[in-house]
Amino acid sequence: MKIIFFGDSVSDAERNRLDAYDLGNGYVKFAAAKLRALYPDQEFVILNRGVGGDRTEQLLARMQEDVLDEHPDVVFLQIGINDAWHRFTEGVAVTPEQFRSNYTTLVKTLKSAVPHLVLIQPYMFNVGGMLRVRPYLNAILAIIDEIVAAENLPLIRMDEIFTGLAQDIAPEQFALDGVHPTHRGCRYIADRVIKELKKYIN
Repeated sequence: MKIIFFGDSVSDAERNRLDAYDLGNGYVKFAAAKLRALYPDQEFVILNRGVGGDRTEQLLARMQEDVLDEHPDVVFLQIGINDAWHRFTEGVAVTPEQFRSNYTTLVKTLKSAVPHLVLIQPYMFNVGGMLRVRPYLNAILAIIDEIVAAENLPLIRMDEIFTGLAQDIAPEQFALDGVHPTHRGCRYIADRVIKELKKYIN
């Protein structure tokens, strides 16, 4: 089974892009280790195709080479936080219409090309200067919900999960800057990924 994680820095996690099989130091690495421990008799090819700083626009540009040409069995798509955040950090304001168009094209293209597509909510914690991003991320999450319903796809609701956890646990436990997950944050994402993957493994 070939599995690709397609996204931004949350997936990237400082992977060595000169090594096609390097998984980085984040949730992709943890998910891969757990998967292989759970299914030692199965062969998995796991590819991390996250690139830090990417928005939906960049994923569209590299989708063919990084995903479609690899003919994966399962793709996890996690993108969107930079479409909201970059208006503050990069001066790039992605409109809801642009996001909807980009995300819809990503989803429809991947859905038609791979046996299993799983979407992961972009998320953020209300720490530091991130609170100003929340209205823009909420708009993106609403659009993703609409697309999920229209395309009947599984969605790992990490923003909702983390928002709930942060009611009782300091958000810095999961992401010091509100976005990039700590070891603990990575474990939570990896556990949800494994839960979804189990549905596709015989």
